[in-house]
Amino acid sequence: MGGRKTAGCVFCEIIAHRLPAWWVEEGTGAVAFLTIQPLAEGHTLVIPRGHAPTLEDVRPDERSEMWSLVHRISERMRHVGLAEGVNLLVASGRAAEQGVFHLHVHVIPRRPGDMVGFNAWIDSKVRSVPEARQRELSERLRSDAPRRPGPSP
Repeated sequence: MGGRKTAGCVFCEIIAHRLPAWWVEEGTGAVAFLTIQPLAEGHTLVIPRGHAPTLEDVRPDERSEMWSLVHRISERMRHVGLAEGVNLLVASGRAAEQGVFHLHVHVIPRRPGDMVGFNAWIDSKVRSVPEARQRELSERLRSDAPRRPGPSP
């Protein structure tokens, strides 16, 4: 159960059992534990065992195990009565407002009337994008073109 660790990373410290956590599951490539700042009871973080700051940095085997673990945790939340649905949240990179730079997936159990309010939050952020720009963006995202540095025009 080794892996890449980075000094000073709170999640690497949790994985190494040097910091406490409320464990849900430990696998060879990914682990799950309850967050200390839950949006709902049972709010779980799923992270790769090896240090990976962003989604692009996660090794393929760990990425696969992470998403399998996300699926299992979601099923368990429903099975034990914590959730009728789940929200998944991933922030990858500074621009995405990632807070801890060890990739993590929030698995947030949801029940009717729980007051978490994702729809209201999303509705307050939705922006209109002209159809021509949407077409251009879809073409760019379908292309095999290499990444261009810097912001898009």
